[in-house]
Amino acid sequence: MHSAKIAVLAVSLLAMAGNAGAFDLSSICCDGGYEYRHPSSWEIEQQRLRDALAAAQKENGVLSSRTGDLERQLADRNRELASAQSSATDLQRQLADRDQQLAALRTSSADASQLASQLSVANSEKDVLAASLAASQAQVVALKAGSGDKDKLAAALAAAHQRNRELELQLAAAGSQASSVQAGMSDKDKLAAELVASNDRTVKLEKQLADRDKELAALRGELSAEMAKLTVAQRGLIRALRPEIEQGNITVDLNNERLRINLASSMLFGSGEDQLKPAGVDALKRVGAVLKDYPEYKVIVDGHTDNRPIRSTLKKRFPTNKELSTARAANGVTALEAGGISADYITSAGYADTKPVAPNTTNEGRQKNRRVEVSVTPKS
Repeated sequence: MHSAKIAVLAVSLLAMAGNAGAFDLSSICCDGGYEYRHPSSWEIEQQRLRDALAAAQKENGVLSSRTGDLERQLADRNRELASAQSSATDLQRQLADRDQQLAALRTSSADASQLASQLSVANSEKDVLAASLAASQAQVVALKAGSGDKDKLAAALAAAHQRNRELELQLAAAGSQASSVQAGMSDKDKLAAELVASNDRTVKLEKQLADRDKELAALRGELSAEMAKLTVAQRGLIRALRPEIEQGNITVDLNNERLRINLASSMLFGSGEDQLKPAGVDALKRVGAVLKDYPEYKVIVDGHTDNRPIRSTLKKRFPTNKELSTARAANGVTALEAGGISADYITSAGYADTKPVAPNTTNEGRQKNRRVEVSVTPKS
């Protein structure tokens, strides 16, 4: 790019020199037998063009160096994101291997006491892997969110590069228009001003990119701290609810700074009832006993049903599934408070069939949708 521009400038200057050949004889003076000549206006304008173009080339060199640094920073961010995604994939693979080992232990061991011991150790290792995987996935999500803004900055930077290239071509073209020096100087001044503005834009983009990198670093630190606390809470819940978890009646998931305990409605309530069964009260008390040690988090209890409408005499108590799901969530809060959680940071809501987790077209799907969810998140 710069070699071509220099060649254009050389041709331009030669053309100007040719036009300047017919100099004015009146500009030649004699003094004591010696002749001397004043520089012509063409030569003065030619020298001004040389100086201005040399300054523009120097500025373009500085801009090229800065843009190269930005491109290297973008490449580093992309490598960091790829590394985090690779780490998450490795953890998923380890978790799958551990599940296979657990399945083999359940089917192949004949010694019940030995099997129980092996399962306990394997489950502990699985919990650690699951927590590590959740933390890695959260970091990947955060990096992707930050990458969205970073991609916008990269696109703006690419546009700035393109504008710089256009300005360089226009500047070279303006230098070759020696037949109209004054007009050429006017165009060159405009192009030079645009180049300065483009340089300012590039500097601003560099600063925005640096600020975004700082925000991502801070976000990684916050995620790590919150995920560490919630991981400890998740392990406590898994230990407290292990019988129900192994029976498939309760799941405990940790994702994106949200700990969610999903309890099957069939374990908690009778058909069409809002009062908890003894087993449901006991399970929710155990949940409360664990979560009471985390007062810095808020607890939300949500009630959900399938899409089948309330029928017969139940309509007198619960006109719609909305009322039934709300009553069940409220009774869930009472059981959690009995386990030790303060009522100050528990809320509840009923959503009826508006948030299904499975299709309501099959018995299995409807059974999954009839549930109570307890969510634990940082206080805003």
